[in-house]
Amino acid sequence: MKMKNNTIDFFLVGAARCGTTTLYNYLNNSNDVFLPRVKEPNFFSEVDSPKTEDFKPPVPGIKYHAKIINDVNVYNELYTEASNTQLKGDTSPSYIWDTNVAKRIFKHNPKAKLIISLRHPVDRAYSHYIMNYYTGVENASSFEEALDAPKNLVWGSCNQYLEMGRYYNQVKAYYDVFPKEQIKVLIYEEWTKNLESEIKELFNFLGLMAEDSVFRTPVDSNKIEPLKKKALLNVLRQNKIKALIKNVISQERIDALKSSFFGDNSKKIEKINPELRQELSLKFKEDIRQLSELTGVDFREKWQ
Repeated sequence: MKMKNNTIDFFLVGAARCGTTTLYNYLNNSNDVFLPRVKEPNFFSEVDSPKTEDFKPPVPGIKYHAKIINDVNVYNELYTEASNTQLKGDTSPSYIWDTNVAKRIFKHNPKAKLIISLRHPVDRAYSHYIMNYYTGVENASSFEEALDAPKNLVWGSCNQYLEMGRYYNQVKAYYDVFPKEQIKVLIYEEWTKNLESEIKELFNFLGLMAEDSVFRTPVDSNKIEPLKKKALLNVLRQNKIKALIKNVISQERIDALKSSFFGDNSKKIEKINPELRQELSLKFKEDIRQLSELTGVDFREKWQ
């Protein structure tokens, strides 16, 4: 994976459904940061997809939410417009799920800085289910049914909702390789409530000042009220409609539409049953204890 003088300075490695799109937008607002037009290149992870379109090189001038880029030359091309003074970043949530990525990133740049955003594991799981259901990836009509379904290991349609929230081993893979001073752990529930101060702290971690332009409101297409969005997406999930759409709209545009509907706000559509949330939370008690000891952050208190 030789990059020909195209060293990536920082990586936002996840986790999925923990605000990585919002963080991408804030970082991308800075003149001191360069992020590629493919939000999730997935270059350093070994992920798969059932869609052949995901493996096709990105078309110049078009923005993508995600691609699976295996060719180093294609990956390098994403950064050709970066200036020598800009920090280059990669924001692929699959990097925390694939525990071999930490070593690959270290080999690429041992001085790279790592950003990890974590959310209450049950809330993360439910948000992931909601996104998958309304984009047609998930067929289970209830969260409980989805949890009992056979597991799909393919990243783009992964339904390992609870498994992906067992953060300890995923985060430990980075602490085993990188000095802790190069790792920034963000708590989703905190930084989303205190955006300006938390974003400034994040920029300080990267050695940057958060200029005023950073706090322009990131592009947020979640303007459709939850009920209207739900009704529209239920229509789009119908097989005949999906087939018709695919005949007239490219897969790239479909992916863009999915991204616009589901940035990081799918939780606004419905809320998880409180009793189920409490029951499932008990399954993570030991993992959260270990995570707290590893990072020095008391997630037990944060995620009560």
